[in-house]
Amino acid sequence: MDGPYTRYARATLWLLQEGDCRIGGENPDAQPAFVAEVRPFYISRSVITNEHYEVFRPDHVRVPSDAANDAPVVNVSWEDAAAYCAWYAQFTGKPFRLPTEIEWEYAARGEEGGRLFCPQEAVEQYVVHAGNSEGELPVVETLMANGHGLFDTLGTVWEWTSSAYRAYPVSPGDERDAGASAEPRVLRGGSFRTPLEEIGCGVRRHEDTSYKADDLGFRIVRSL
Repeated sequence: MDGPYTRYARATLWLLQEGDCRIGGENPDAQPAFVAEVRPFYISRSVITNEHYEVFRPDHVRVPSDAANDAPVVNVSWEDAAAYCAWYAQFTGKPFRLPTEIEWEYAARGEEGGRLFCPQEAVEQYVVHAGNSEGELPVVETLMANGHGLFDTLGTVWEWTSSAYRAYPVSPGDERDAGASAEPRVLRGGSFRTPLEEIGCGVRRHEDTSYKADDLGFRIVRSL
């Protein structure tokens, strides 16, 4: 691809400083809760969109077919998402990848320790879910950002992480984020089809790496 990468659609990145984060939720697979130390990293302000992804894969078929340029790219497997990260890393010369589930939860919480990153009474201002989406895939950044300045971390689309689905707590060096593993991977965040009561910062779900769905996408991170 000729020319500087700034000529092409690309995600806006936010720098998250290092910090400690409470990891875990109410569901059995999100227990026991624990505190994780998170190193600083860049993360895309929202999920990767059709416009971003199609620079990498121009023949991608949008779902639905009339989805906007700034709608989340969906119907992408974990392999597809990882391949985009590898391409973008080579394209930019920067170490881009999928977020670990620890990084994802740290980013989603925005310094909050509860089920949601916002007050329950204000959730409609922040989260696109089954109760307010009218069953339609939204464009990104239609509602308010969380405390870390990130959009669409809860609701909108489920998001792939790099992490293999294993029991908590996460131990340093357990290699659950090793890319070579064929284990099912963790999805986070819920989607525009998920009932609000099933959405939370600590909610985990897992699927095979070949799984695709029309409410599943991803965001990217860059190591420092």
